[in-house]
Amino acid sequence: MRSAFGAWLVERRLVRIALIAVLLPLFGVISAAVVVCVTVVKGWRESLADCLVALVLVVGLTVMAGEGLPQILFSSVSTWGIAVLMGGLTGIYGVLTLAVQVFVLLCCIAIIGFAVLVDDPLGFWQPILSLIVEQMQLLQVEFTDPNAIMALAPIMSGLFVAGMVASSIVALLLGCWWAGGAKGVSFRELFIGLRFGYVIGGIAAVAGVGSLLGFQPLAGNLLLVAGIGFLFQGLAVVHWHVVRRGLPGVVLIPVYLPLFMGPSILILALFLFAAIGFIDNWYGLRRAKII
Repeated sequence: MRSAFGAWLVERRLVRIALIAVLLPLFGVISAAVVVCVTVVKGWRESLADCLVALVLVVGLTVMAGEGLPQILFSSVSTWGIAVLMGGLTGIYGVLTLAVQVFVLLCCIAIIGFAVLVDDPLGFWQPILSLIVEQMQLLQVEFTDPNAIMALAPIMSGLFVAGMVASSIVALLLGCWWAGGAKGVSFRELFIGLRFGYVIGGIAAVAGVGSLLGFQPLAGNLLLVAGIGFLFQGLAVVHWHVVRRGLPGVVLIPVYLPLFMGPSILILALFLFAAIGFIDNWYGLRRAKII
């Protein structure tokens, strides 16, 4: 059953185009979620047409502002393109699994391609990081050690793509929730069935071994990207047990609470969920008698 907001949104084309365009600069995930919702319900052709009109609006506003056109073009095409791809696959096949598998696999290929094509990743990322530090300092954001930011250069490819994976999957989940699922399958059933499979699992396993053997930064970057995927699979495992055992939704509060308890606990919680997802991928933790 479609959510009230989703039902309202898909029937008002001008409103959704405006939301897609206006929300992009500050709330890109929400903008992408609107695209996903429309793609699942109306199909990729109508959604793509919405995005093209929204792109004209965004470009027009950016030209009037007089700066940032390359950045907004990249953000628009990447954010909405990914949303149409993932929403389209979900709408056609009625599962989340294929959409996230294809996207994460493409991201892993992109990481490998970057490592092959860019001879000096440090030289590529250090000017970008320097610019970020300068802009943050202009905003009066204090860094205890700016060099620590520059030290992220070797893994910036992984961090950048992993961030894209995380935001895109969140947008996919939010958009599918608004759409009420796909192909007659409820959103809840779509989510608790999320699984990345042996291809992504194999990439993660090889990357993990490669990291231990010193094949850095490529192995570490691949592990970051795959790990974000398994984080969502781990959450799906937890939700599966709550649903199948008939437990009240309030029991999920302790699951998500650590995500708001500071960086150290957050990192530990993310690692735990990713580990649960990885184990489930090979062993299968979604069984009634597992606990």
